[in-house]
Amino acid sequence: MQHKKLESRVLNFRQTIIYNLSLNVQKHWYPNSINGSFDNLTKIIQVSHRSKFLDHYIKLSTRIFFIICLPFFRLSSSMYQHLATKKNTRKHESVSKFNKKNKNCKLITVGNVLVGGVGKTPTVLAITNKLKSKGFNIAVVTKGYAGEKLHLNNSPEIVSNDMPDSEAARYFGDEPTMISRLSSVPVCVAKDRTLAIEYLLSKKPGLDYIIADDGIQSLHQFSEKKIVIFDERIMGNGYCLPYGPMREPWPTPYFIDAVILNFSTDYKISPSSFNKILAKDNVGQIFESKLVIKFWESLERKRIECSEMHGLSEIKSNTSKKNVLAVAGIGVPNKFFLTLKSLGLDFDALPLNNHEKDINDIIARVDTSNYDLILTTEKDGIKLTINNKEIASKLWKLITELHLPDDFYRKLIEE
Repeated sequence: MQHKKLESRVLNFRQTIIYNLSLNVQKHWYPNSINGSFDNLTKIIQVSHRSKFLDHYIKLSTRIFFIICLPFFRLSSSMYQHLATKKNTRKHESVSKFNKKNKNCKLITVGNVLVGGVGKTPTVLAITNKLKSKGFNIAVVTKGYAGEKLHLNNSPEIVSNDMPDSEAARYFGDEPTMISRLSSVPVCVAKDRTLAIEYLLSKKPGLDYIIADDGIQSLHQFSEKKIVIFDERIMGNGYCLPYGPMREPWPTPYFIDAVILNFSTDYKISPSSFNKILAKDNVGQIFESKLVIKFWESLERKRIECSEMHGLSEIKSNTSKKNVLAVAGIGVPNKFFLTLKSLGLDFDALPLNNHEKDINDIIARVDTSNYDLILTTEKDGIKLTINNKEIASKLWKLITELHLPDDFYRKLIEE
């Protein structure tokens, strides 16, 4: 029993350091942005009897360490930008074997120039389901970030429908599993996406489109359509990694068919005001997405519909009398919290790292006597395996859907 407590202490201490470093990085990359704070971590989780002095020491020491590293990050950023530019030049001049051999199957690449959190997975899902509804045969390729498979082997593998959701999410990754479950199309996971494409074409003949999730920066793909997603952070501080959040300089040396703006529900500035920043010679058209809230779903698959405000009023009536915890382990947790605030909900916010592997352990350490409802995202919900029935009964996932204008789809499938 003492050993178990010790492990919990070490885990708490390690996570506190990680989240404080994350906070410093986010503040530097995105000044005055929506990224939010990780400060609630030690307030909400049952942290094992640490003194306030130690917590302050961790915050101060991580801040000093980050400041010391900034000159090195700036130098590394210049080197990274130079290498990225050279790679991009080679990339847009090359044509992959994919298009030479498979003229009947087109590749659509969905990506971003920022480091995650722009809404790529909901966009891939929206495009996949829309094209599928039009009668096209669709498949998706992805790396499977944070999945065990990424580190075990590079062999292409299609996400299994026979595995429980949480088990599939652990092995293939939460995003590939989510795309597979919500679209019912083949989702092939491999570190090298070109291998995944070749595997799909050999195993799934008759495909009309393959959608590459996060494939813009790949040197080995030449797609029929390239789509880049931005949110209200646009380009952050404008620098490439690691001094800034940019994966490559903007504008890119290759043509972008469409830019999609995924903006938060309560963002007050019109997306059109950013057109001057994003509208370059390398960009075809700019489109705006809309996030539609569908319903709440419990771990037991019970649904509370949000239509006609029935479901929302039921949740709001709960939050007016009960303590609510909101947990999000997505690219930008604060986007989920802003969505909940736009619904008029009051809650304590617990942001976690993207693809958080320890989410079950973290929620298990929450003092459930303080909370009667625990709200989370659909992406986080797919990883949950809560054995504690008391906690499981309090968990609800917010189910949303990204909508894109019809004109976007017309442009997408036109020759």
